Amino acid sequence: MVTLNVNNVNIISSILFNSCYNTTMNNEPAKKTSPYHHGNLKESLMETALEMIDKEGLDSVTLRDLTQRLGTSRTAVYRHFENKEALIQAVIKKGYEQLDLMFTPIFQDRTQSVAERFERMGRAYLDFAIAHPNLYRLLFGDNYRQEREEICDYKDESQATGLYALIGLLLEAQDEGIIALENPMIQAATVWASIHGLASLLIDGHLMMKDNFEAIYEYSQALLLKGLR
Repeated sequence: MVTLNVNNVNIISSILFNSCYNTTMNNEPAKKTSPYHHGNLKESLMETALEMIDKEGLDSVTLRDLTQRLGTSRTAVYRHFENKEALIQAVIKKGYEQLDLMFTPIFQDRTQSVAERFERMGRAYLDFAIAHPNLYRLLFGDNYRQEREEICDYKDESQATGLYALIGLLLEAQDEGIIALENPMIQAATVWASIHGLASLLIDGHLMMKDNFEAIYEYSQALLLKGLR
């Protein structure tokens, strides 16, 4: 059984939790805890929602839980997000940005060959899916497909830097004669579909995939590159 390195795919920032003020109606002194005092509530809301999804699942996020964990009010939340759907959309966008930050340096590392970067990319993708299956399902599953389509435009290079970095790598491969001189967008979609399929099978608990992961991964990568020639 292969041991995957997941140290480079931890995209969740640590969150500080604070309690809001509590008051009582009797004559006893009111017990107070520190209110939310951090400067960037919007960012903290997104990071906390990411953490909740990562640890507790896609349906774990509620505005009530978020306000309790951050020690703020719903009124403060609504200053940044009009509803839960708007928050989830922001979380999805943030998740994609974090993935792009992870993948883009791999693709652009000219100290390694195209084949080496291709290998690193695939393993990093699988590492992320295995380490963070709930976040992976948020970003690529069917539950929030409509929300993703409303905010993500894969044709916009500024919104999909990881995709276009992959396309750049494939163009390098074309220049070096490693793969065919064909539409790099279609080639990129083919590469992603292959690795996404492996990742989905792994996190959905297919035992054959887990028991034979290394052999299947190496064979699929070799077959994929051969098919792109």
